[in-house]
Order: sequence, then structure tokens, then C-alpha cells
Amino acid sequence: MSFFQRIITTGLILSSLSTTAAELMPDIERSTTIVFVQGTKYFVHTVKKGETLYSISKAYEVSEAEIKQHNPSVADGLKIEQTLRIPVSDKHIANNDKKRKKEFIAHKIKPGQTLYAIAREHNISVATLREDNPSINPQSLAVGQTIWVRRTEVGSSSEKEAQAQMAEYTENLNKATNDGYQYFVVQPGETVYSLARKHGLTEIEFAELNDISNGLKAGALIRVPASKEDNVALIDKAADEQAQDAAAQLHSSDENIVFRAIASGEELNVALMLPMNIESRPNASYVEFYQGFLLGLEKLKEQDMGKTNLSVYNTEHNPLKVKEIVSGNDFAKTNLIVGPVYEDELQPVVDFAHQNAVPVVSPLANINAVKSPALFQLSPDPNCKYDKIADLIDGSRDIYLIYASSFDKEFDQEIQPLLQGKSYFAYTYSFDQASIFTPKDATTPSIENVEDILQGERPATFIVLANAETDVDRILGTLSSAKVSRTERSEACCEYTVLGSSRWGRFSNIDPTTYFNNNVVMVSTYHAKRDSALVKEFDSRYIESYNMLPSLYAYRGYDTAIMFCGGMRSEIEYSMLDKIYTPLQTSYKFFSTEMGGKYINREWVRINYNSNYTITLK
Repeated sequence: MSFFQRIITTGLILSSLSTTAAELMPDIERSTTIVFVQGTKYFVHTVKKGETLYSISKAYEVSEAEIKQHNPSVADGLKIEQTLRIPVSDKHIANNDKKRKKEFIAHKIKPGQTLYAIAREHNISVATLREDNPSINPQSLAVGQTIWVRRTEVGSSSEKEAQAQMAEYTENLNKATNDGYQYFVVQPGETVYSLARKHGLTEIEFAELNDISNGLKAGALIRVPASKEDNVALIDKAADEQAQDAAAQLHSSDENIVFRAIASGEELNVALMLPMNIESRPNASYVEFYQGFLLGLEKLKEQDMGKTNLSVYNTEHNPLKVKEIVSGNDFAKTNLIVGPVYEDELQPVVDFAHQNAVPVVSPLANINAVKSPALFQLSPDPNCKYDKIADLIDGSRDIYLIYASSFDKEFDQEIQPLLQGKSYFAYTYSFDQASIFTPKDATTPSIENVEDILQGERPATFIVLANAETDVDRILGTLSSAKVSRTERSEACCEYTVLGSSRWGRFSNIDPTTYFNNNVVMVSTYHAKRDSALVKEFDSRYIESYNMLPSLYAYRGYDTAIMFCGGMRSEIEYSMLDKIYTPLQTSYKFFSTEMGGKYINREWVRINYNSNYTITLK
């Protein structure tokens, strides 16, 4: 063979090897999930079967060395479902500068604003804001910085969606970070005090970790030490003593307050305290609560329940404003207080309530720190959340936990204590042209086919902890397909129920029939079936009055008026205990937490999607 022939032959071999290598390289879909860790921007990539460090580096157009630098654990080799953080370079970011003047609104960040607050101001999704503003770090917005708001998307997203997207960002951040901290989104009603206590910190320690110079805002990202569980036992004694002193000053004895009923001939003076607008922007949710409350008063008037004078106060979610309202002369005549919504506004209201023996109704918040025998909490007790699904995990059924690469950590933390001492199997779900259920631990047997699980004689409970809509949809589809397959072959199929999270309510692309086919059960704070006679009547009135469909806020406003404005005529004298109230469809039952403590609703709603395509509540 000549020299030139050898060169050509060698070239053909190398070309063939190169082609073969390209063909063997898995097709990697680059993640669209981006988080900021200590100011650096990363893609969050979950390793799939067949992926290598080389193939991942090529997909993201970074070097293997860069991936190793930001992920020291890969030195031990890649593992399936391992989370990698891949640095984001400017070439991955689309440039919209030419279009922005026509297609975007320029929003200047104000002091204390969060990405969540900006999303709510424009009713646009957090995901869209992040897509159009890739350099924006949700953890640290700079005052005066410009955020571009896509005009065509304004008004397209809800508060619920914004909360879900912030929660999703935080979950991905926690997966990608290894800085010794765990990150959380501040929920409406949470305070520095309640969050510090929840995570085993003093308020000073919490403030050192988080910038609260402009106050604590809902939707803000906070951080606490990742080993927070160890901190709970080390809470500063001075903070304990301070909290105890504050509670002692709040009411001088442990005795419950005796409320006086308003006779039918007397006028009932009600103070409704809501953040109707914040910084001159109307708050649609609380306007809807107010509208539902008005329809409740209208219903009571039809029932000859006496005259009610309603005074509406805009709290602006400002404790100083609340204090000013309570000290006013007009407020002195109040017999019943509904609100304020947030716990950090409660103290001056509770002080007034103690001095005047006036009940205070907290309609939406889960109160953590304030103890008061004047306080009624409508939000159900978290400790009672799963009482109504005890039959699904009482030992008479096989229990299967189904995780995924992204799963609902809060749901998992709630379920685990319920399963202590009980036998169950845990699988991690993945999808690679077919559904795969991988044992999560050595005690869980492998399964070749989901149908194998359904052939047992005992009933089963599947607790689906996956929280990505696609995963949930595929898991439910896999189970129902296995059931249909066995039924069509005239093979026995066990009775089973799927326990899911009420947060599935935010999903918009899952066919509802999937819930019925799998006998899905959810536990929720509130539910209203629009085919119920009472709900239909309310909906009709609401549409006639306000030309729009009611939301859950409107239903809760109606319930509050019916229970408490009606209760002030007689039942308030025995604190409205030991009776179930069902104004529309959701039930309430109040218990005293302790002598001198608040009264709290313990009625959660169990929602059953039945195989005969009906929904029943328990």
C-alpha cells in the first residue's frame, strides 16, 4: 500500500470513528431552569441514563473542566438523577434590545420590591419575567434597575401561578446550591418573628442572614442554615423570655374572654380590615373577599337577623396604619372585627379586642405567634390536615410512595410522620420512552411492569409526591392504563386510590378524567363544587352583582359573614365551639387551642374523585 493510500485509508477510519461516536452520543436536551447561586448564574441539569461528562459539556457548550470546577462531586463519576449546575454564558441569552421599546414596559424596581411583587403588579408570570430578564437575580433586585415587562403577557397570570413559580425556583435553587443554606419563599402573613422561630433562630440572627431593611415582603427569598433542625434546641433564651413577656402583657389572665351577643333589636357594628390596595394598587383578591362578605350580609338581612353597620378599613398591609385605625373614634363602637389579614398587623387589634371583649376573625392566615382568646382562625389547623385520610394509611392497604427527580418536599415532610411504624414501598419515577419505577431503597422490590402492583388482593394507596405537571400526568396515565389493560384481559385488579397534593389544582394541562380514573383524593383548605345548589345560588347572585365568576376569596368572604355576623346574634356567647358550620359547602368547626389561646378551625376538606365521575367531599 502506497504512502498516499495509507493516508486516505487512515482518514476514512478516523472519519468512520468520528461518525460512530457522534451517533452514540445521547441527544441531550439543555435545561431551561436557571438559578443564581452566590451571584453566579447556572443551568440546573439532572443527569439522565447514558449521559456523560463529555456529552453534557457539548450540549451546554462549556468545557468538562468548568463542569468539574462547579460540581466537585463529579470526580467520583456521574450518577443518574444527580443534579449538576452548569455555568450560563452570555451566548445562551437571547438579546431583545431591538424589540423592547415597542413590545415591553420598562419597570423601575422600587425599594423593597420582589420579583413576585412585580409579577403581581402586572399580573404576569414570574417565568416570563425571568425569561425576558435573564440577568435579573430573584434574590437581590437592585433599586432603580429596569425590568422589562412583556406587554402581550400583562394580565395573563394569577397570584396562585406566581406563588407556584417562586416555589419552583426555590426548589431548584436548593437542589443546585451547596453553600450551607436552605432557601424559602416568604408566604403572605409570615413575619420575621414567626420565620425566625420556625427555623430555630433569633430575630437578630435571621436579620443578619437576610436583608429586611425595607421590611419582610411576601414572595421574597430568605435563607436559613441548612442544619436548621439542630438550631431549634438552641433558640436564644432571651427571645423566649421576650415572647413570653409580650404574651403576658397582651392579656393579664389565662381565662377566656366572655363575648356578649347582640340582640336582634340592636345594631351590629362590624369592622372589615383588609389590604384593599397597597401603594395605590388595588388588590383583586381582597376586593373579591369584600364582595362575598357583602352578599353574606345581604343573605342575613333576608333572614331578619337585624341591622348591620359595616365599616371597611384599608390596612395597606401596614402595622402603623392598623394602629391608627384602631385608635380612631369610629372604631370604638365596633362589636366584631374581621381581619386584618396578616399576623404582623394583629397586635393593636387584639389589644382592643381584649379591652372591649370583641371577637377578632382571622379569615385567611395561619397564625403562629399570637395567642389570644379573642381570636378565631378560619384557616384550618395544620396538625389536623390528614385526619380525614387515616383510612388510606391505616395498615389495611399496601402503600406505595412515588417520587420523581422533582418532588414536593413539603408534602413529603407531611406524609413521613404519618407512615412511621407502617410498611410501605418507595419508588422514583422517570420516563425514557416508557414509564420507569426504580426502587428508592434496598427494601423496595423491583417491578418489571406496573400491572404487577395491581394484581394484589389487598387495596392499595399510591402517594404521588412528584410535583412537575408532566410527571404527575404520566404517573396517573400509567396507573390507569395498567388498570384498563388488566380489566380488558378479565384479570383481577386491586382497588386503589391515589393521594395527591392540593397544589395539583394549579395544573392546567391534565385531563380531569385522569383524576376520576385513578380515584384521586386530595386534602384542601377549601372546596366549592359549582354544581351544588347553594354554590349555584351564590354564583348567580355574585355574577348578577359584579358581572364576574366568584373566586375562592369571594366564597370565604361569604362564609365569614354568615358564620360570624350571624353568630354575633346568639352563638358567640359560647364561643361558637362544638358546632359544625357549613355556609356554602366547606365546613368549619372551632376548638380552643388552650386556656387563653386562640380558637382554631380544624375542618379540612377531603376531595374524592370517584370512578363514576362524581366528586364527593368529606
